[in-house]
Amino acid sequence: MYLFQIFNNSSSYSTLLIVVTAIVGDYVVAYSKLHVFQALFDNATHFTIGGLCWFIVCLHSNSRGVGSTRKIVEIACCSLLSSLIDVDHFVEAKSISLKNATNLKRRPFLHCSTIPILLCSILLLISYASDNGTMKRVSLIIWTAFASHHTRDATRRGYWFYPFGSSPAIPYAFYIALTCILPYSVVFLDRYISISSHYDALDTIII
Repeated sequence: MYLFQIFNNSSSYSTLLIVVTAIVGDYVVAYSKLHVFQALFDNATHFTIGGLCWFIVCLHSNSRGVGSTRKIVEIACCSLLSSLIDVDHFVEAKSISLKNATNLKRRPFLHCSTIPILLCSILLLISYASDNGTMKRVSLIIWTAFASHHTRDATRRGYWFYPFGSSPAIPYAFYIALTCILPYSVVFLDRYISISSHYDALDTIII
């Protein structure tokens, strides 16, 4: 836990880094002339914001038995999931062509916000009922990854709540504010859903 004790007072800097990453990433995407660079920087921005959000969660985590090594793995998983959500573009396009994947007639399925809301709600309820700390932790990682990704995309096309349709696109400043608030809301949820287990099973695997 020593590594995270060192950074225990750095959440404000991490929040500022989220803001900088979002603005710089969107600027590069907007002004990049090569389509492949736009896609790479867009995905890298999702990756970085997702990881930073979970890093802040780890700084404030009160989950007993979750060591530094496991937290690093969790941060990596949240970053990867935030990035891999965009794989559904290729699934929807039924092609590995970047041009086809980024010129879809409809939004791909993993960009439907109903999916993570339902999935994470079910997982959280099961984790609480079964006193399963690992399941709670996984559900919160999934929520953080999807929420950060969908909020960034919502500046262009809003949130998609099937079967109700899509919301209007959100203002850019609102997107920045929501993204900064996200990790702290997850910390609140983590503390509100109190589970007594010590995460021993997974920590046996992740040394």
